[in-house]
Amino acid sequence: MLNKPTNQSVIREYCTKQDTGTWYTCSWLESHSFSSNLDMLKDKERSSWIVATLSVVACSSLWYLHHRRVIGRLDRKWDKERQAERTGRIRAEVKLRNASKQIIQEGNMTLQRIGLVVSPFTKRAGTPRQGALVPDSRAFVQLNIPMETLHGIDQYSHVWIIFEFHANTDLAASKKTKIRPPRGGGIRVGQLSTRSPHRPNALGLSLVKVDRLDLKARRLHVSALDLVNGTPVYDIKPFVPWDLPGRFDGIGMKVPAWVDSDDALSVVSISPEAEEDLKRSISQNLLAPLYTKKNNGFEGALQTLKQVLAQDPRASHKRGKSTQTKEPAYNIVLCRAQVEFRVVQGNVEVTKIFPADFDDKAFVDGIPLSKTLDEEVPTA
Repeated sequence: MLNKPTNQSVIREYCTKQDTGTWYTCSWLESHSFSSNLDMLKDKERSSWIVATLSVVACSSLWYLHHRRVIGRLDRKWDKERQAERTGRIRAEVKLRNASKQIIQEGNMTLQRIGLVVSPFTKRAGTPRQGALVPDSRAFVQLNIPMETLHGIDQYSHVWIIFEFHANTDLAASKKTKIRPPRGGGIRVGQLSTRSPHRPNALGLSLVKVDRLDLKARRLHVSALDLVNGTPVYDIKPFVPWDLPGRFDGIGMKVPAWVDSDDALSVVSISPEAEEDLKRSISQNLLAPLYTKKNNGFEGALQTLKQVLAQDPRASHKRGKSTQTKEPAYNIVLCRAQVEFRVVQGNVEVTKIFPADFDDKAFVDGIPLSKTLDEEVPTA
C-alpha cells in the first residue's frame, strides 16, 4: 500500500525511484499536495480574519465594560445626590409642617391663593358695592390649581368667592374698631357690622353668577360681581338653597334701615359722542378680553357702565350733590378706558370715553398708580 508523502520534493524523489506504472500515482500525489498547500494558505487567511474579528470583539467588549463601569459610578453618584436631596427636602417639609402646626396652635392660619380675578373694575373707584347691582358685569377667575377640583361647579347657578381686599390702603395693624359706612348718613358702627373692606382680616365674601367653566384656559367665567381687577382668590364654594334666609325656617331677613335704603340715581344717559368713543374703545381692545366685538362687547359694556354709574361711584361727600358748571367732570376706569361723567339733579351723563393714561408698569396688585384717577379727587 502506497504511503502518502507530505513534502512535494520527497514525492518527486519517490516517483523517480518507481517504475513507469506508478507515474500516474505520483502525479496525483503532487497535485494533491499542491491543493493542500492552497488550503493551508486559505486556512491562514481565514485564521487571520478570525483573529482580527476576535480582536475587534475583544476591544469592543473592553470598551463596553469600561463604559458600564463609568456609567455605574455616575449612577451611584447621582443616586447618592438624589437621596441627599430627598432627605433634605423631607427635613424641610417636616420643619415647615411643624412650623405650620405651631402657627395654627397660636391661632393663625396660612392661606394659599388659588387664582386671580380679571374684572373690568381696574380701580376701587367705580367698583360696585354689591355684584347684584351690576348684573351685566363680566369677569373670570384665572385659576392655578388642578382643574379637577372644579369638576361639577358649572352645575350651580351661583358660587361664593372668598378673596382678599388687596387694594386696601390702611395698615393691617390699625386699631380702628368703628367706621362710618358711605351710605350710613354719618353714623358710626363696628367694622364687623358692615361690608367694609377695612377689617381685622382683609378677607371678603362675594356672591357671583356662574357663566361657564373653561378647562383649557383654566378660567371660571362669572358675572354680577363686585371684585377689583387682580383680586386674589382663596376659595370658591357653591351657593345652595340653605344659604337663603327664611327658605326653611320661615324667619325673614333683617337689616338696618341704612342698608336697605335705595339711593340709586334715576337716569344714566350716554351722549352720542361717548357711544362712539365706547365703540372705538372696543375696536382698540381697551376693554378686552371681557368686552370685545366677538362677544357682543358694546352692549355688555354699555349696560355695565350704566349700572355702575347708577350707584353714584363718587366719593361719599359728593353723593347727592350736582356737578357745578365750573366744576370738573368725574372719572372712573372701565378696563383700560377712562369714562368721564357729570351728575346733574340726580341724573348721570357720560360725556367722554378715552384711553386711560397709564402703562403696564404702573400696576401694583392689579391697581394702576395714577393720582389723577383717585376717587377722592375729581379731574378734568
